[in-house]
Amino acid sequence: MGEEKERLLEQYFQSAAIASRRIPEPLLEEAVAAGLNRGKRIRRSRAIMRRSAFFIGTVAAAVILGIGIAFPQAYSLSGLEGLAANLIGRAEIPDYVEQLAGDRGILREALDDGKYQAVTRTASYGGFQVTVDGMLTDLNHVVLFYTSRSDAGERITPDSPRLFTLGYDPLNAIQFMAGSQQFKGVTEEGGIYHDMIIFDLPLGETLPSEFYLAGRWRNEGSRIPQDEWLEVKIPVKVNRLAVLGRDIDVNRTLDFDGQKIKVATVKQVVQQLEVTLLADPSNDKRAERMNGLMLYNNRKGGYTAYNLVTMTSNGEGWKLGYLAPEYQRGDPLILTGKGLETAFEGEKKMVINTATKTLVQAPDSRLQLKSIERSGSFIRIRTAIQTPLQGMAYVARPKNDFKDAKGAVYSLPQDGEIHERWHSSGEWSEYYFDIPASQYAQPLTFDLRDYPGGLIQQDFKIEIK
Repeated sequence: MGEEKERLLEQYFQSAAIASRRIPEPLLEEAVAAGLNRGKRIRRSRAIMRRSAFFIGTVAAAVILGIGIAFPQAYSLSGLEGLAANLIGRAEIPDYVEQLAGDRGILREALDDGKYQAVTRTASYGGFQVTVDGMLTDLNHVVLFYTSRSDAGERITPDSPRLFTLGYDPLNAIQFMAGSQQFKGVTEEGGIYHDMIIFDLPLGETLPSEFYLAGRWRNEGSRIPQDEWLEVKIPVKVNRLAVLGRDIDVNRTLDFDGQKIKVATVKQVVQQLEVTLLADPSNDKRAERMNGLMLYNNRKGGYTAYNLVTMTSNGEGWKLGYLAPEYQRGDPLILTGKGLETAFEGEKKMVINTATKTLVQAPDSRLQLKSIERSGSFIRIRTAIQTPLQGMAYVARPKNDFKDAKGAVYSLPQDGEIHERWHSSGEWSEYYFDIPASQYAQPLTFDLRDYPGGLIQQDFKIEIK
């Protein structure tokens, strides 16, 4: 957890530890026995100092509460109630939740602040069983910790789970890493599986006081795949809302030959950091993407790169999501990049005569026709685009439909096989795609869905604290 956190914990429990030394030994032994009988769950891999402080605080709090009842004039009950509530909250947390939360980050902070909400609601059907053990939530983000199992001892996991109101209307909640949410799961003997599901609600949406987690749960690794619909009703305790979102203002503007991009904010949410970039309305070119963008944590004086996992664009800018479960408030961040790519503004059309193997029309002079050859029942068209940087993948990628000289419409192959591929080598980026082998009225016209614009090369580095 870090020396500072340990110091604060030690300080937090210091008065309780002092009080414990003033209590007669028999009374202490009785409190210890009672505490053990309650079966408190503490993550085994936590530091010894933290476990000791928590143990002393629990014992002392139990004894102090008893003394407070006997001598109410000597103690502040409100302060003792707060301490007791925090200790009880820690006792409800399963070991696997402590493990999934990690030692640093916004989940760890929420657990340490006593914001865990025990749920312990179960749904079962067709030999499948799912229990939502608990959650951490504010009104815009929710983390559900669950245990799942099947009667056959197989691991079962959710397939596109969703949140619903009590009237079974779907909530506008977006699942983080949908389709691969089991990225930190804990498996026990007998196919018992623990994990978490994370949902974010867009701005303006809020979580109701009760909702359903529902969806199909599927067994994994079974010769006979099965899935069952399961739903769990979950109440929200508004007195335990956590802080699961936090904005870091940046407001730094980058200038690429007159094209301005503002790094507006970095938002910390569960498991990730979201970087928001905004294009200046005065730009005379449409910004397509930032080139070579990387986000680093420089907490220990050395760069630790975060992996980009999500990217969205709304026409005004981009929101980039980096997987950063261990980021903690105050960690220094560094954002670097190599330039700005602008959108192509000409006609994105490619005309090819596949009989004479010639390029009749191209968006610009960068595109070349490398070859046209027969590949089984397909004609393979190979093109290349000159690129300003080695390793950049530039492609002239056609839309699904194309036309011949008489206006007849044809479609690219849709047989489930791979009919396109690209790679970069030196100054050229090569790409091929297949069309069905047929007698076409020449030439063929391909409208392009992808074609590269311009690249303004300019290294930049922004330090964020």
